[in-house]
Amino acid sequence: MNASDARRQHCAFVHAVLRDVALTAPERLLAAALDGSLDAELRALWRRAGAGLPPAGQAVDEWPAGRLVGRSPAHSVLVTPPPAVAPPEAHFVLVTAEPGAPVRYATLEVSPDPAGRPAAMLCLWAMTADGPAHASTLQFLPPREDRFLDAAMELPGVPPTFALS
Repeated sequence: MNASDARRQHCAFVHAVLRDVALTAPERLLAAALDGSLDAELRALWRRAGAGLPPAGQAVDEWPAGRLVGRSPAHSVLVTPPPAVAPPEAHFVLVTAEPGAPVRYATLEVSPDPAGRPAAMLCLWAMTADGPAHASTLQFLPPREDRFLDAAMELPGVPPTFALS
C-alpha cells in the first residue's frame, strides 16, 4: 500500500466524507448507531473516501469504528478512524446532534503543541452559509478517548459567527 495514499484516504474520510454526512444528515449516523449498523456505515464511508485512489493505495486492512455515547436527546456518535499518523489526521471524531441545535462535529487532530512536541488539537467543524467551516480551539490534549470526550462534550454550541481557522 502506498503510505501517502493511505494518508489521503484518512484525511478525506475525516475532513470531507464523514464530515459532510455528519453536518448534512446526522440522523443517518445516529440511526445506524441505534440499530447496530454504524460500523458497516463507517466502512462504506471509508471506502468512499478511498474511491479515487489506486487500489494498491487504499487502506482496507484497518477500518473506522464507532459507537453511541451520551444520553438522549443529545446522543453523540464517537468515531475512531484507523490510527492517525500526521497532521491533519484525526484520532477521534464526535458528532453531536441535539434537537433544535446546530450539529457539532468535533475532531482531535494530530498537531504539534506550541513547543513543537507531538500532541493533538481539539477542533470543531460547523455548517455555515458558505459551507463547512473549521475552527481550532487551540486546546491541546493527549490522544486519549476519555480526554477527547470530556473536552468535546464541554464545547459550547456553535456560535453564529463561526470563524475559519
